[in-house]
Amino acid sequence: APMAGQLNLSLRGHRTGLITVSDLVRMVRDTLDAGLGESWVVGEISNARLAPSNHLYFTLKDSRSAINVVMFKSAFQRMRFKVADGMEVIVRGRVQIFEQRGALQLYAEEMEPRGVGALQVAFEQLKRRLEVEGLFDRARKRAIPFLPRRIGIVTARGGAGLRDMLRILFDRFPSVQVIFRPAKVQGDGSANEIADAIADLNRDGRAEVLIVGRGGGSLEDLWAFNEEVVARAIFRSLIPVISAVGHEVDYTIADFVADLRAPTPTAAAQMVVPSLAELKDRVESIGASLASVMDRELSGYRESVDDLASRIRHPGSIVADARDRVAGLEAELGDAVSSRIEEGRRRARELRLRLRTPDVTVRDLRIRTARLRNNLVHGAATALQAKRGQLGATAGRLDALSPLKVLDRGYAVVINKRDSRAVLDAATVKFDDDLEIRLAKGRLSARATGRSL
Repeated sequence: APMAGQLNLSLRGHRTGLITVSDLVRMVRDTLDAGLGESWVVGEISNARLAPSNHLYFTLKDSRSAINVVMFKSAFQRMRFKVADGMEVIVRGRVQIFEQRGALQLYAEEMEPRGVGALQVAFEQLKRRLEVEGLFDRARKRAIPFLPRRIGIVTARGGAGLRDMLRILFDRFPSVQVIFRPAKVQGDGSANEIADAIADLNRDGRAEVLIVGRGGGSLEDLWAFNEEVVARAIFRSLIPVISAVGHEVDYTIADFVADLRAPTPTAAAQMVVPSLAELKDRVESIGASLASVMDRELSGYRESVDDLASRIRHPGSIVADARDRVAGLEAELGDAVSSRIEEGRRRARELRLRLRTPDVTVRDLRIRTARLRNNLVHGAATALQAKRGQLGATAGRLDALSPLKVLDRGYAVVINKRDSRAVLDAATVKFDDDLEIRLAKGRLSARATGRSL
């Protein structure tokens, strides 16, 4: 029987006979099985390798000794972290002898990193690997729609997280549509169910944003959201994803990959849709501000129109000024012609006084003088005719611009007797104002008894 942690092994055979190697190894095996149960062993990993059969082989050593360790596929697949040489671990297993080689081996059933939980090591290892691949890059994260019409939700059926999200969503925006895809969010197989749910909602294609999450719990409870399969499903999603795992302080791998992280499912529901009441208040406030700005702008335009109206001259005064200018030009032209004729006469008189030639010369001078006078008269007449033509064209244009032409077509000019201005805007006329209506023939007197703007 084992005493004080030591094995009592008898290898005695018959004096006269021998035992085989197989017998010896079997006796050692039986003794180990009978005297040594499961143990927790501390050591450093070296020479770790994963066989094609998915059995893990490595050496566990300390400063003085070493032992070969094998972890079969069933136990290896339960591990959350990745084994690496130099890692210090605690291994639970049973020591047995490998009969074919007669070598001791530790058959491991469970293993954890020493000093740090296995889940935490697995989390850090996966986080580093996915970060290097670019799954956490901010540049690839998409904006959440401001007002999605349809929201996809992946969580457990009947959970508190689902009830809280639905209550808040419909309170904030009653007309929003929810597409619920239930999934197991805890325990074996939960990570695959969550990943399948995300893929299903992407294939459905109606949702504009996805909320993936659950209520709070321990690290083990929330572990499905630290699985690689969930991270890659979120990364592949064509629909923006909000991660909403109920742990306000710590992050999951899903939080790092998602387009937006909410600390709880309740917070996710508040973030994904705005409050309808708040939107209505904002619209009313913006509408009031817009109306105020429009009133100010219209008031400014009215003042500009009034100022321009006060500066515009009456068409009649423009025509009168044009006629005065034409008359002045005609008078100046007549004076110029008369002056030329008088100058010719004066020169003729001077020549007659200075002339001391015979009668023929006198006659020639008279003929030349008459011809010059005729030329002057003809030139003056031609110039006068040209000026009169210009005057006629100017008068025609003025006549075309005359308001009397407009009156001939059936229109009228309304003058407010209060300020003797033409009425262009009904808003400038007050009730009981006396008005004068000018027609093509005659004028009418009227009084303002009503108006329509």
